[in-house]
Amino acid sequence: MAELWMPGATRYPLGNTGAMYGGPARAVWHITSNATDWTFKNELGWFKGGGAAVAPHLLWDPFTGEIAQFFPADSRSLSLSNDGSVKTNRTGEYCIQVEVVFTAGEIVGGKRYNTVRDTPCKGLDQIMAWLRSLGIDDRWPGGAPIGFIRDTVSAVMWQDEGGHYGHNQVRGNNHVDPGPMPDLFASPAIEPTTPTPEESDMPTVLDESNAIDVDLVSGAWTPLAFEDEGALLAGPIPALSVTAHLYFDVATSPDTKVQGVFFLTNLDGTGASNYLVVDKRGGGGHQFTHSLPVPAGKRLWFQVRAISPDGKPVRLLHRVASGLHWAA
Repeated sequence: MAELWMPGATRYPLGNTGAMYGGPARAVWHITSNATDWTFKNELGWFKGGGAAVAPHLLWDPFTGEIAQFFPADSRSLSLSNDGSVKTNRTGEYCIQVEVVFTAGEIVGGKRYNTVRDTPCKGLDQIMAWLRSLGIDDRWPGGAPIGFIRDTVSAVMWQDEGGHYGHNQVRGNNHVDPGPMPDLFASPAIEPTTPTPEESDMPTVLDESNAIDVDLVSGAWTPLAFEDEGALLAGPIPALSVTAHLYFDVATSPDTKVQGVFFLTNLDGTGASNYLVVDKRGGGGHQFTHSLPVPAGKRLWFQVRAISPDGKPVRLLHRVASGLHWAA
C-alpha cells in the first residue's frame, strides 16, 4: 500500500482534509515566486499561517533538499482554483501539488537562477520515487512546461489523463508557473559497471524555440522555423526522437482543426515527401513526434495547418523543437 506521507518529508498536517473524486493519479508543479523573501523558512511559515488556505501537499527547496508536507496524499490540497463546477484539487485518485521554493531570477550563493531546471534539484529523486509509488505516470500529458506562459489543456485531458502537469496547464487557473522544469523522468545516477560509451555513441540534443507570434492562414500549410533555419535536421541521421511543441492562443475555437506533419526534402529544398499527418483540436499546447531516420542528402522539416470553423487566421504563440539524435 502506498505511503500517504512522503518518506523523508517533515510533516506539518494542517487538518481540513477532503476526499478525492477518483480517476488517473496526477501531480501538479508550482513555484512560490516571492520576490521579497524566497527562503524555505519564509515560505514554510507562510503556508503554516495565513497561506494555509492555499497550501499544497509538498513544499520543496531545490537548493537544500528540504521538503515539508501539509496534507496526506489521499486528501485534496488547496493550491488550485476550480474550473467552474469541476473541483480541480479533487481530480484523480491523487492530485499531488508540489510547490517549489523558487523565484525566477533569484540569486543563491552569488549565482542567478532563472528556472527550476537550473537549480541543483536536491531531493527531486525522493519526490519522484514517492509520486511513482502513488501510481503517477512518468509523462506530461500536455507537454513539459517550457516557459512562463499559459498552456491550458483540454477538459478531457485534465479529467482522463494522469501524469504530471504545470500549474500553467490546469483549467480554471491563470498562473504561468512553474516555467522550464528539469527532466523529472531521468533514471537515478548509477555507478558505471561497463566502459564509458565512445563520444560518437552519445546523442546530440535538439532544443530550438521561437516565440514570434504567427497568424496562420486557415487551411494553408505553413513550414515552421524554430530558430534561424527552417529545417530541423540534415541527414544522415540513423536514429532520432524529435517532438514539435506548438502553443496556440487559448481563445482558439475548440472546433479548430490543427494538423502537423514532418516531411523530407532534398538538401536544396526540392522533392518534398510527407510523413503521416496528425490531427489535433482547439487551442493550447499540441505535440507532434517523429522518430524515423533522415537519409543522407535529405533534410527534415515540420509544417502545420490550422482550419478554423469561421475561416479566420489562427494565432500560433510559441513553438519548440526538442529531442535527441545520433550521428551515423
